[in-house]
Amino acid sequence: MSFTNNNSSPWIQPEAGQSHTGLVVLNSLTKSKVPFIPREGNYVSWYGCGPTVYDSSHVGHARNYVTFDIIRRIMEDYLNYDVNMVMNITDIDDKIILRSREEYLFRQFRSQATALSEQVVSDVNTAFFSYVKKFEGARASGQPISTDADWNALSAELGDGSNPALAVKDPKFLMHYEAARATFGAIAAARKHLAEGKSSQNEAELLIDASKDVLPPWLDSKYGAGVTDPQISRDLADYWEKDYFEDMDALNVRRPNVLTRVSEFVPEIVSFVERIISNGYAYESEGSVFFDVDAFDGHNGNFYAKIEPFSKKNTGLLADGEGSLGLKLSGKRGVSDFALWKKSKDGEPKWPSPWGEGRPGWHIECSVMASEILGSHIDIHTGGIDLAFPHHDNEIAQSEACLGCPQWVNYFLHTGHYHVKGAKMSKSLKNFTTIKEALKNNSWRQLRILFLLCKWDAPSDYDKNVMIEPVSIDRTVDNFFTNTNALLREFRLHKQGSDGKRHFLGPELELQEALKDTKAQVHSALLDSFDTPKAMRALQAIVARTNTYLQRGRANIDPQIVEMVALYVTKIFRVFGLVTDGFNSRIGWGSSASESGAQGPADRESVLLPVATVLSDFRDSVREIALSGGDKGALLSLCDRIRDLDLPDLGIVIDDHGDGRALVKFADPEVIRRERAARQAEEDAKLAKKEAATRAAEEKRQKRLAEGKLAPADMFRTPEMCELYSDWRDNGIPSKDKAGEELPKSKVKKLEKAYSAQEKLHNEYLKSISQ
Repeated sequence: MSFTNNNSSPWIQPEAGQSHTGLVVLNSLTKSKVPFIPREGNYVSWYGCGPTVYDSSHVGHARNYVTFDIIRRIMEDYLNYDVNMVMNITDIDDKIILRSREEYLFRQFRSQATALSEQVVSDVNTAFFSYVKKFEGARASGQPISTDADWNALSAELGDGSNPALAVKDPKFLMHYEAARATFGAIAAARKHLAEGKSSQNEAELLIDASKDVLPPWLDSKYGAGVTDPQISRDLADYWEKDYFEDMDALNVRRPNVLTRVSEFVPEIVSFVERIISNGYAYESEGSVFFDVDAFDGHNGNFYAKIEPFSKKNTGLLADGEGSLGLKLSGKRGVSDFALWKKSKDGEPKWPSPWGEGRPGWHIECSVMASEILGSHIDIHTGGIDLAFPHHDNEIAQSEACLGCPQWVNYFLHTGHYHVKGAKMSKSLKNFTTIKEALKNNSWRQLRILFLLCKWDAPSDYDKNVMIEPVSIDRTVDNFFTNTNALLREFRLHKQGSDGKRHFLGPELELQEALKDTKAQVHSALLDSFDTPKAMRALQAIVARTNTYLQRGRANIDPQIVEMVALYVTKIFRVFGLVTDGFNSRIGWGSSASESGAQGPADRESVLLPVATVLSDFRDSVREIALSGGDKGALLSLCDRIRDLDLPDLGIVIDDHGDGRALVKFADPEVIRRERAARQAEEDAKLAKKEAATRAAEEKRQKRLAEGKLAPADMFRTPEMCELYSDWRDNGIPSKDKAGEELPKSKVKKLEKAYSAQEKLHNEYLKSISQ
C-alpha cells in the first residue's frame, strides 16, 4: 500500500509482519496516522537527532527529549518492541565554531583590560556601531546609524522596542535591541567614569560585561581567523555534552543504545559524499561540495522535500540550514543546493578530503551516522518540528541519493514547538528557561507529567501557570500511593485469617469494572499515536474513583481492589518514566534510596537510629511531664509535635482517623519539608497581609482622628476660609461670600454636608481622648 502527500511523493507502507500490534503513528511523511510496521519483525531501528552542544539545554529541549523517551518506553516496556535507538551529538557546527571563538576572544579581551582606558571604550564603541547596523532598516529615515545622535534618534522612534510589526519581521529584534541599549548605556557610564578619574579594572569589567552580547561578534570579525587551535571548539562541545547528559539523567531520560559524534565519523562522511558525487547528485566547487537539488528532484523516481514540499523554495529556511559560516561559501549553482562538505576558512577546524581541507556540512552528518549504525533503511527517525525542513528533508535526499533506496526512513516523528509568549523557545532568542532552572522549582517527575499532558506532536505554551496541573496530579497520586501502601501494610499486619464474611461486594465489583475500563482506555490511547493526554485522564479518573472508595473508611473497604488499582497505575507510570528506574517495590514512585531487600547491621542502624532517637526523646518528655504532675494538654502537645514535626522529618506520616486509630504512612522527607515550607510561606503571607491590613486600618483611623481635631465650628474660620467668606452663622457655617453676597442654597447645602462630616470626625476624636 502506498500513500501520497501534497507533493505527489509516494510513501510505501511496509508489509505487515507478525509483530504488528495495532499501533498507528502520526507520520510526517504522510501528514496522517498510519499503521506502524517495523521492517524486521519485532526489531525497531530508531535514529534521533541529538543536540548541537554549545549552550545550556532548556525546557524546549526537555520537551523534545523527554517526549521521545516516553514514546520509546511505551514501545519497549508496554508494546515489547526491541528498539535499537541511535542518537548523535553534533560537535562540529557553525554555532559551535562561532561560540567557541567568540567566548575565547571575549575572555581574552576581558583579561587584558586591566584598567578602564580610552582604547577599551573606543573598542566597545566601535563594536556597538558595528552591531547596530542591523537596526538601520528600522529607522523611518532609512539613514545609517554612525553617531550617538543617530542612535538616540532611533531609540526615540522605537521606545522600548516592543513594536509587534518589528517582532514579526525579526523575532530576534527585541533581544538585539535590548543588548544594544545596555551597551550604549554602559559606554556613557564608562566615559563619565573616565572624566571623573575612575579607571580601575572594576570599571573596565563593568563596561565589558554589559557588552557581552555586542562585543564578541566584533572581536570575531577582527580576530576570529587567528583562532586556530581546534581544542577550543572541542572543549566547548565536550563541556556542553556533559552538561546535556546531566540534565537528561536528572529528567530520567534513558541513554541511547548507541551514541555517535560527528567528529568520530569524518572519514565515513567523506566516503558518503564521494558516492553521492559518483551517482550524479552532487558537485565540487572551490573546495566545497554541494548537493544538486535540480539533478535529484523529479529524476529517477526521486523527490526533494518529502516532509515539507511547500518549503522547498523558502530562502529563509534554506539559509538557516546552511549556517552563518556556510552562507559565506561560494560556488553554489542553485538556490536550494546545500553543502555536503564545507571548505574550511581560517579559524575553522579542518579535516583532509579529496576536495581539500574542510569539514562536514550539517545535514550530512545524520545521514552517515544513521546509515553506518542502522543500515540503509530505518524504521523511525525523530526530532523537533523545526528540523523538518531543511534538515530532515535534506537528510532524506542525500541518503536516498547515496544509497539508491526509494524510502530511507519509513516513519518520521516530529515534536511540536514549545512557545513563550507566542515565540518558539530557543537559544538564539534567549527566551528560554534552562532545565536546571526549571528543576529548582519543580521535580523531574512533575516536568515529565507536564509533557505527558500535551500531545507529543502539538505545539505547547510555557508560562507561569503551566505547572499548576502537573504539581496537583503529582501530589494527588503521591497521596494515593502513600495511603495504599499504609493500608496494605496495616492489613497484612493485623489480618488474622478469615472472619467468615464476604468483603468483595458491590462497591468492589464496580471499582474492578472501572479498572477494567481504564485499562482498555489507556491501551487504546497508547496505540493511537501515543496519546498520553488521554491515557493520563483515564489514570487520573481511576485514582479519583479509588480515593472516593477509600472514603468509606477502613472497616468498609477491601484492600485487594485498592492494591489492584495501585499496581496498575504504578505499572503505567513506570512505562511513562515517572517511577524511578531500578525501584523494586510494587507500588509507588520509587526514590533515590535503595529498596532492594535485606539490610546489614550498619544499614539497620543508620535507618533505625533517627527513629529510635525521636521515640527516646518523646519518652523522656512524657516521663518528665508525668513525674512533675503535668496536665493532659502538655501530653497532647507532645503527641502533636511528634506527629507534625519529628516523624515527618524522617519520612513517617501519622494520619489520624475518625475511628481513633492512626494510619502510618511513608513519604519522601524532602517532599514533606518542601510542602510544609510552602504551607508555612502561605500562612506567613496571609498573616503579613492581615497585619498590613491592620496597619492600614490603624493609619486610616489615626488620619481620621487627626482630621477630627478641628472643631466643626472652626473649620470655616481658618485664614484660608476667611479669604473666601465674609459672614458666618452661629454654628460657623458661612452665609456670605467675600463680596458680601448671600451664598446660593446649593453651596450652603454642600457646606452643611461638610460640616456634618467634620462634626462626626470631631466626636470620634473627642471620644478617643476621653478613653
